[in-house]
Amino acid sequence: MKILKLLFVIPAITLVIIFQTSFNSKYLLASDVRDGGTIFRNVCAGCHVKGGSVVLKGYKSLKLSDLEKRGIADVNSIVEIANEGIGYMKGYKHKLKDGEDKILAEWIIENAKKGWE
Repeated sequence: MKILKLLFVIPAITLVIIFQTSFNSKYLLASDVRDGGTIFRNVCAGCHVKGGSVVLKGYKSLKLSDLEKRGIADVNSIVEIANEGIGYMKGYKHKLKDGEDKILAEWIIENAKKGWE
């Protein structure tokens, strides 16, 4: 009887721990948090590694000088791009909750001004 309890209790506890960790993880989905850095890591960093850099040659970077050259070094432009996309980049409005686009844009502009340290 004790062995049957152990065979049930151990997997049950393991599942509880897994689900609790998943739901509490701030890296589960970008839309679960309202922090610009986390949103960037979850939505943007796949292509914009190390902030301003990009994965594929020929794509646009998020360095301040590049944003200024293209006339998009402001929060409103970045908000629009985050939602609708630009060039090869698709929009992410389906992954961003209300206001997260602006939080993300402000974070990107702030880090671009710092040189993506």
